[in-house]
Amino acid sequence: MQLIKKNRFVLLLLIQLAFSAAFLSCSKKTEDIIVFNNSYPLALAPDVTWAVITNPYAAYRADKSWGAESRGYCRKGEILQVLGKSVDENNVLWYKFEQGWLPSDCLAEYSNRYKALSVSKSFGESE
Repeated sequence: MQLIKKNRFVLLLLIQLAFSAAFLSCSKKTEDIIVFNNSYPLALAPDVTWAVITNPYAAYRADKSWGAESRGYCRKGEILQVLGKSVDENNVLWYKFEQGWLPSDCLAEYSNRYKALSVSKSFGESE
């Protein structure tokens, strides 16, 4: 008789523990707010590529040629949206940006802005 009471007590205790665990796990959780940085809406666009300048300085050219007029300069670590690409008569790949053309040997191209930003930060440059 004593064994039956002891088993009954253990069984009731296990049932109580199971119910309390079930109710505790069903408590309402707070919502996490995800904030999307939309300062660069094309940052993840699949048809847009980004470049990071890898040379200490590079000169934008008015056209895709070493002899073309210089239109300004950029520095190592700058992130630029690629607007176009073209190969010149000497088989040099040139990239088109808002400010002008740059040859491929002074930059690295990335599929999205966040990859480019990661590389830019590794150069010690800040945005």
